[in-house]
Amino acid sequence: MSDLVKEFGEMLREKRKVAGFSQESFAAYVGIERGNYGKMERGLVNIKLETLYKLTNALNCEFSDVMPSRLKYKIKLD
Repeated sequence: MSDLVKEFGEMLREKRKVAGFSQESFAAYVGIERGNYGKMERGLVNIKLETLYKLTNALNCEFSDVMPSRLKYKIKLD
């Protein structure tokens, strides 16, 4: 996966840990299979927008708290 997806996973992991969740308990809380959630944190899968909403609502945070800066990952539009 891309560096963007990997950095998202790292930011998600940090936010989860700060919130006091184990990976297993957080995955159960948001209704995601633990193995799939682990892949998110390792940056091995791209997620759906609905899943992003689930995660940020469960962590009581904003997208910007788990999303890498758009300026760091500019994408060519040509």
